[in-house]
Amino acid sequence: MLSRIILTFASALLLLASSGCRVTFAPAAPSETPTPAPSSTPTIQWFPPTPTASPFPTPNATPTSDLRPGIGELLLEDDFSEADAWTTGRNDEGVVMVSGGSIYLGLNAERSSLFSTRTSPVFRDFYAELTASPTLCSREDEYGLLIRGVDGNHYRFALSCDGRAKVDRYLGESLSRQAGWIQDQAIPSVIPGSSRLGVWASGSQLHFFVNGLFLFSVNDTQLYLGTIGVYVRTAGAGDVAVSFSDLQVWALAE
Repeated sequence: MLSRIILTFASALLLLASSGCRVTFAPAAPSETPTPAPSSTPTIQWFPPTPTASPFPTPNATPTSDLRPGIGELLLEDDFSEADAWTTGRNDEGVVMVSGGSIYLGLNAERSSLFSTRTSPVFRDFYAELTASPTLCSREDEYGLLIRGVDGNHYRFALSCDGRAKVDRYLGESLSRQAGWIQDQAIPSVIPGSSRLGVWASGSQLHFFVNGLFLFSVNDTQLYLGTIGVYVRTAGAGDVAVSFSDLQVWALAE
């Protein structure tokens, strides 16, 4: 009886092989990795606050070959020779001053932020570049470029001192992540150093660059115009100091 069962099973296997049938197994379902929640950020009161960032969407990739189309006439070239064009100030925790062809932001308060914006002009669609040169900065400290600043609201394009980049939107006392953090070889992680930050802004579409290399794009419909600014942020108890220079803003052809 047992030999008959074995012969029957073997015959079935031969029949399957001759008919070309193949049995496959479904792969195991991948496990989900939870996204860590961002931490809160207390700030200096004499500059706009930096609240806790909310969860962020996936950045929108732009498949066009030219990610800075339509750059036209030069609208603004700021050599930082006029301090009145920027908001400046000083207290026990930080200083913002225009001197020697740059604007300097120094901060010695734990987990705090420091901002300065141009008083004018207001830009809608544009391409802007600015050189950022950190001289005192460590690990997760941040520095960067603000665009479309109005009534305290703005987008902030930030680099960290360990070589990462992100974009946040500050709107109505709420900070939300729009892109990043990402790590890229174009982003410097050696201090002191310098980087050329670039932002192309047309309507809701924003493209971000470091040293001429594209990092990511954001599509957001909340802020359409405003002024240019700069900022720094301490992630811990250390100090941060950054100089910004050579601001240029171009119009976009219609």
